[in-house]
Amino acid sequence: MRPSPRPRAGAALALAVLGLLALGGRPAAAQMLHLDPMPFFTPADSTSRLALVLDFSHAADSRWDWTTERLLMTIVLPAGDDATFFLRLPHLTFDTGETPVRSRWPWVVGEGAEPGWPDEKRLSGFGKIEVGVTGPMVLPLVRGVDYGLALGLPSSSDRLYPVSSQSIPFRIEARKPLVLGGGWQAGLEAGYLMHGDSGRDLLDPAAFPSGYRFGATCAFYGRPGSRWELFWNLRNENDRASQVVGLQGWLPWTADGAVGLRFEHELAGTLDRYAEWRATLSWRLDSPGRRQGREKAREVVD
Repeated sequence: MRPSPRPRAGAALALAVLGLLALGGRPAAAQMLHLDPMPFFTPADSTSRLALVLDFSHAADSRWDWTTERLLMTIVLPAGDDATFFLRLPHLTFDTGETPVRSRWPWVVGEGAEPGWPDEKRLSGFGKIEVGVTGPMVLPLVRGVDYGLALGLPSSSDRLYPVSSQSIPFRIEARKPLVLGGGWQAGLEAGYLMHGDSGRDLLDPAAFPSGYRFGATCAFYGRPGSRWELFWNLRNENDRASQVVGLQGWLPWTADGAVGLRFEHELAGTLDRYAEWRATLSWRLDSPGRRQGREKAREVVD
């Protein structure tokens, strides 16, 4: 029997849509908090709801001499029958080279900042701790969707702005999975960010915009631990727009672990972006007993 052309056609259509979105990129704007994607699970996902993920990323810009290195630890824990808790703890090294934040974006500096602040060229410290939850729910019309809630804690320092700060961001997101067949899946995402400022005088409240996000993904799932994903994100926060496209791949390196590589590109950047490219190397360790396929099988047996 010949395979149905629908999965291939659906995957090709999703890739074409993402490509057109990338070609139509608008200029990126400044002072927007970097947001890591919510750890949503999909029907074809073989990862576990009990896992540890380590990410090492490097961000740079061809026009400016800013660079950022970040080590991020993410802990994923089961929450009830279907939902998932997650906790993120980053450590950052931010190098502004010969271009301090104050000279690039003078309007974000508050009244309490001393002349020349921040005076360090190379800054290092722990970033913002983020806690959140994701899980499935059913909504009218769209039926099955995934929800995500995340809260950033004021655990960092305003010295690390714009890569981190003492602000309190809260975001809510929804994702609609689209099963294309043949291992292919797509997803449509939407969300809103409410950003509370740090409550200090070093940075102006304008440094912490709120706004919405839209996204789309197209992924191919192979054997357990293997996944290739193309993604696109559009954000608009107080009329500051950003578009990012990227590619991520995961390959198994043990029976319970996988290694991943992720590339992100900020489209049509302006003088205000702090990173044009971001590359991330990841390691993931999954608990075998909490893999989604085994959990479903255990429910049937019980």
